[in-house]
Amino acid sequence: MKRLMCLFSAVLMGFVFAQDVSRLHTQPQPKNPFKLTYYDIRKDIVEQNPQGRIIVDFFINERGEVEDPHITDTFNIDLNAVVLAKLKETSYYPATQNGVPVKIRYTLPIVFK
Repeated sequence: MKRLMCLFSAVLMGFVFAQDVSRLHTQPQPKNPFKLTYYDIRKDIVEQNPQGRIIVDFFINERGEVEDPHITDTFNIDLNAVVLAKLKETSYYPATQNGVPVKIRYTLPIVFK
C-alpha cells in the first residue's frame, strides 16, 4: 500500500510540474503587428507586380521593442528600406522565461503575392 501511495504521489507531482512548465515559457505576441500595403510601396514597384519573399531577422527586447533588424534574404532590394521602416513601427508583448521577460531573436518571413 505504501508503495502504491508513493507511485501515485510521484505521478501527481509530475502532472503538477507539467502544468506549470507551459505557463513559464511564452513566445512574443504582436501588440502592433507588421502591416505593409501597396500604398507603402513605390508606384513603379507595384506596377512590376512583385512576387517573392523577404526574410528579416531581428531581436525583440524585454520591453517588446524591435532591435537590430536586418534583411537576410530578399528578392527585390528596392523593397528593403520600406520593410525595415515598417518593421521598426511594430511592437510585441515580450517572450517570457520562468515568468520573466527576455530578449529573443525572431525571424519574420514576408511573402509578396
